[in-house]
Amino acid sequence: MPLVLGMVPNLHILLVDENTAVREALEQAIRSENFQVVPAANGSEALSRLGENRIDVALVDLNQRCHESGWDVFQALTELAPLLPIIVMSGWPDSFAHSSASTAAARLEKPLNLPHLFSILKDLIKKRVTQSNSNESSFPN
Repeated sequence: MPLVLGMVPNLHILLVDENTAVREALEQAIRSENFQVVPAANGSEALSRLGENRIDVALVDLNQRCHESGWDVFQALTELAPLLPIIVMSGWPDSFAHSSASTAAARLEKPLNLPHLFSILKDLIKKRVTQSNSNESSFPN
């Protein structure tokens, strides 16, 4: 049977973007594909949400204008949850030149191509299902 998005119940995606309009629109689009979304406006909120919720995938905007950069958020999430797949996104492709870019699960340029994002999420689900079948665990926090 082919894997579809709805087959993995309650997949939780941490969505980090300081732009409220973008975050809310992206949250709505992701929820429409039957994912649970845990929104965060900045790095501090993201780290707090990571500690309070089960998170299976993180989607982080690199162009944070707050106290920390998107790469700071990426590094903090990686340190706290080394096996957590993190997708980074940016409206500035030069942002992907950062040394940590190669460790991201995926790099997406804004404006996002939603079908491409959902394809990446499907691939991550397949990996999660495979891992879950082999050791009965999800991505640990």
